[in-house]
Amino acid sequence: GIKLTPRHYAYLKISEGCNNRCSFCIIPKLRGDLVSRPANDVLREAEKLVGAGVKELLVISQDTSAYGVDLKYADSPWKDRQVRAKFFDLANELGELGAWVRLQYVYPYPHVDEVIGLMTEGKVLPYLDIPFQ
Repeated sequence: GIKLTPRHYAYLKISEGCNNRCSFCIIPKLRGDLVSRPANDVLREAEKLVGAGVKELLVISQDTSAYGVDLKYADSPWKDRQVRAKFFDLANELGELGAWVRLQYVYPYPHVDEVIGLMTEGKVLPYLDIPFQ
């Protein structure tokens, strides 16, 4: 694809759509239900971007916290191991690629606090973009 951002950062889309039906939101009607990309597909794209000189990966979707729910957190092969399609696992693997990882559109689901440990380890930036409705 064509990269339309400056060289130092890139958006990394991990899923499309949303399973929630909030009365104020039109996203499910426009984008449909949540469809997550397999973890190895996301990681391959991220690795290519970092190899091309990207220093910061901005992880995006309409509901980043729900990543993998639709895939039932399925494993996919990545390098010499299996990686689950789950928010924490993906963030952890992205943190190993050597670029800053910024998590966008994170909703306060019960498991989101798991990424705080990744922040203290320096694997993801100590920043959460949390939309409040």
